[in-house]
Amino acid sequence: MEGEKRGQWKAIFSTGTQEGKARVCILVSEALKAVYTALTTGVFLTGFLLAGGLDSADIGIVTSIPLVSGILYPIAPLFLERFQKRKAILGSFRFLFHSLNIFAVTLLPFLFQGRILGGLLIFAILLGNVANVLVASGFPAWHIQFLPDEIRGRFFAASGMINSISTALASLAASVLSDMAKDSGNELFWLGCVRMAAFVLALLELAALLIPKEFPYAPSSGQGIYLLAEPAKHPRFLMTMIVVFAWMAFSTMTLYAANAYLLDEVGVSYTFLSILQTCNIFVTALVMPFWLKWQMQKGWFKVFRRVFLLFSLYPVLHAFVTEQTWLWMLPVTILFYQAVLAGGNFCFGNMAYICTPKEKRTVFLSWHLMVVALGSLAGQGTAAAFLKICCNPLQLGGISVSPSQQLLLLQGGLCFLFALWYGKRLLGRLEKPESGER
Repeated sequence: MEGEKRGQWKAIFSTGTQEGKARVCILVSEALKAVYTALTTGVFLTGFLLAGGLDSADIGIVTSIPLVSGILYPIAPLFLERFQKRKAILGSFRFLFHSLNIFAVTLLPFLFQGRILGGLLIFAILLGNVANVLVASGFPAWHIQFLPDEIRGRFFAASGMINSISTALASLAASVLSDMAKDSGNELFWLGCVRMAAFVLALLELAALLIPKEFPYAPSSGQGIYLLAEPAKHPRFLMTMIVVFAWMAFSTMTLYAANAYLLDEVGVSYTFLSILQTCNIFVTALVMPFWLKWQMQKGWFKVFRRVFLLFSLYPVLHAFVTEQTWLWMLPVTILFYQAVLAGGNFCFGNMAYICTPKEKRTVFLSWHLMVVALGSLAGQGTAAAFLKICCNPLQLGGISVSPSQQLLLLQGGLCFLFALWYGKRLLGRLEKPESGER
């Protein structure tokens, strides 16, 4: 039995076949993306921009630009559907994205200061992300041909484990360097060096993305603006996008606020946080077989609902991490978060394809990417608005609850309510295939 399982895994990633080689390339590209994303977003991007002289308000604007540009995703098919061979177009636009979003953004704080710096950062990030938006759906529409339904679960399980390892190790290395940079008094320079290393990794990711063979795409019967309305004819796809939107909104709602709470209010160091994040390697390896087993037994949608229920507990635990409890409470919270997030990312990876017809796939994937961006924007926008309105601690008896803690509790409550609604109103309809759907 074990030998049979090993044979199945070996067949999926065998470099002796064109399909296996393509899957290895996709896996490598995802691992590289996980690394350079960890080094150029989140707490490291915040630290770099702070060192460059931006304040919290400017950073909020700059980091929201990629999400705002996501509303343009649906127009991508009008551009990509013109081409039956897209490799050169996809590669060129992706290179422009990395050059502006990583390389240019890294250089600008060394060349400009003050208000002009904020304007130039916004311009570079906006232009880079628009270039990416136009071609982002082209890569999954190309590569999904190498991921048939029968192996997709195993592929996403392997991808999740490798990505967690890559992200954890990159975050740990970058955190040690960030703490050293802060102590050196030249934080901007050293964080810039980290970002330049990430740029090199981004170029390697692009090379891996372009290696698989490209096949002709299924011709589209729709024309012009009518092509963009195609997903409206597929209710299950639209319902799946509700789940995608909710996951992105809840999982990103405290993405920056939670880190700021730990670093500023609790006093946790970069390095301690990254040591905990490194545990993601072992946690994901431990729990992923269980998520895969549950998916094969229960199906994607039931398992994803379980993820939402469990994820609603994480912000509540995080809210109780304080200066007095962080030494033991933070590890418990982070380990629980990593175990649930492994299942969330595992299920989320297939949401773009599970109810997507093979024809006009670029259209559906573009809509999916737009929903992902809008979900993130909704989550982070809600957090920003909440912290702007609720700027004072809440006194509950003798306990002071900071605005960040209030936001975490709100996140947990909203996620739990959605999980209940998902199970009662949405799950049954999602599990009932449409006529003619694969």
